[in-house]
Amino acid sequence: MKKIILTIKQAIVACSLTAISTVGISSIASAVDIKMIQLGGNPGTKQWIELAAKEFKKKHPDVNIILEEMPGEAYKTSMQVAIAGSSAPDIFENWSGEDAMRLVRAGLVLDLTPYGDKPWGYNQYLSDAWVSSYTQNEDGIYGIPVKAVSKYFYYNKSFFAKHNLNIPNTFEQLKDLCKAIRKIDANIVPMPLGNSERWKLNHFITMINERVLGVEGTAADYDLSNAEQNLFTDPGYVEAWDKIIELQDAGCFQDAPNATSPEATRSMFSAEISPMIYCGTWCAGIFDNEGFRDYGLFRMPAIKGGKGSGGTGFLVPMGYQVSAKTQNPELVAEWASFLVSDEMAKQFVDIVQEIPSNPELIDEVEVTEQFAWIVKDIGAATGAVNVLDVLLEASVANAYLDAGVEVLNRTKTPQEAMDYIREVALKAKSDKK
Repeated sequence: MKKIILTIKQAIVACSLTAISTVGISSIASAVDIKMIQLGGNPGTKQWIELAAKEFKKKHPDVNIILEEMPGEAYKTSMQVAIAGSSAPDIFENWSGEDAMRLVRAGLVLDLTPYGDKPWGYNQYLSDAWVSSYTQNEDGIYGIPVKAVSKYFYYNKSFFAKHNLNIPNTFEQLKDLCKAIRKIDANIVPMPLGNSERWKLNHFITMINERVLGVEGTAADYDLSNAEQNLFTDPGYVEAWDKIIELQDAGCFQDAPNATSPEATRSMFSAEISPMIYCGTWCAGIFDNEGFRDYGLFRMPAIKGGKGSGGTGFLVPMGYQVSAKTQNPELVAEWASFLVSDEMAKQFVDIVQEIPSNPELIDEVEVTEQFAWIVKDIGAATGAVNVLDVLLEASVANAYLDAGVEVLNRTKTPQEAMDYIREVALKAKSDKK
């Protein structure tokens, strides 16, 4: 599998969710319903879809967008079951990477290549770099990216100023920062980790793997092209898990992170109970909506002796794929393309406050100081890394998720975790032959 490695600058600048709700009301018998599945959790996304549906209806008055939001923990499983079922949605949100491509290989996703150059097609709005995020080594375009999500440490600016704390430039300084916060008050959790759904720690290990091994150092293992005798044997993988233990031993996390939800840890930060959190760019809008804006952000710091680049950032393109079972392929492709049109991308930034795939009108939107910082930082990144749980082959990704739980619980050592992941990866590689 060819990895998507884009600089965010290329991706952004080059282009110079809960209950079922129905958007639109059918008024005539010939109405067409487009069923849409969306990841829940961000209230702004539902508002944006409703606005887009209303605007789309001006051109297509007979079309109703039926939106279903699914919660984050169950989304991947529920979405895949729905797509394979007898009443599959017409369009659904999905991450780029292996999560998207295995649906392609199963014949469940429509190739959107024929629609890119239509008068309303996505090609007029998106750069080649963005479009390629749903191509990989398959022939065809199998999704339309709407946004990119990244990952940062958020910190409470007032707390840092009051206690003369500095943003860490190295991993050692990050550990020392946790220790310094515990010295201020031993009951303060410096940066809570909500790993009840397993993916939160996976975001840590995604970037720590890069900081230790570098993008090139992981590529042949991630796509299973490495020789069997070498697959996932680099000692850097064990070192990366050791870094998680070091953060835990430095008191960075709360007790029982595997029993804590991501939502609970976000609330700890926005309520100013904890002064830091490692959270996605989508969290900024959540914190803003909860009334907390006294925060800054910084990247995962460099690791001394590591082969990674401090300029490389976490990047996951996300967008929409169209079901191969849809009865209205061209109409659904037009709806997906409409979502990345100039005006809808502008509204996406304004309402959802996330990084759009089409930045054409971004300068017309009044954004928060933090959002502006994110855009600037993403533009300055020298490379990008997709998250492991959507990048890796499914069984290997799941092994990484399971191993993370056991490392935090201390039921597996870092070496035992990698022995387990390697065993799963070897089987996955054999199965591909």
